[in-house]
Amino acid sequence: MSRRFLFVSAILVMAALLAACAPPATPVPSEPAAQPAAAGEPGKLAVFGAYATAIEEPWDGVIHAALNKAMEDGRIEYTYTDDIGYAGDMERVLREVAEKNKPAIIFGDAFGNEEAVRRVAKDFPEIAFVFGSGGGPAEPNFSVFDNWIHEPAYLSGMLAGGLTKSHVIGVVGGLPVPEVNRIVNAFTAGAASVNPDVDVKTTFINSWFDPAAAKEAALA
Repeated sequence: MSRRFLFVSAILVMAALLAACAPPATPVPSEPAAQPAAAGEPGKLAVFGAYATAIEEPWDGVIHAALNKAMEDGRIEYTYTDDIGYAGDMERVLREVAEKNKPAIIFGDAFGNEEAVRRVAKDFPEIAFVFGSGGGPAEPNFSVFDNWIHEPAYLSGMLAGGLTKSHVIGVVGGLPVPEVNRIVNAFTAGAASVNPDVDVKTTFINSWFDPAAAKEAALA
């Protein structure tokens, strides 16, 4: 099972590398290459996006934009559903997608849904599940990804701490969970590293996507 997971993942990577780096080759008649077995249009990898929040939300939106670009480039066949939510809804949707759509890969954000996604992945070993914000170990057909966003947050804090004239900086966060806290804490540490007198005031709006509340908190 792990060999199939590596195989379908490698297809996406190799397609990008070959398109960018390989010189034009003289066409040579040959037998059609075998394609990975997946539902959808023949010759394309079937990929499904499952998002807990609306795709307008930046984190899921970035994943959606990347998969859309891969589809526009002709590398994959891509469909998605967003604003799924939590409390069991993600598990239900994933099971329906796995049974009816039978994609080769399902992408999404595991935050708040990781255990549910792992349960579904275990029951559908022929599908690769690739989810961001996961904190647990990788499994034969379940892989997690994230980025070290606390590092640029620290640098942003240094910049803000050096520029402030009032020595007061405001930070607006979504929900006070570890994923967010590490960013806020890194920003605060960065500001304090260049300005020991700085006072970082943090407000959480208790939502992942509420522009009006975020604006109100920022201006308060």
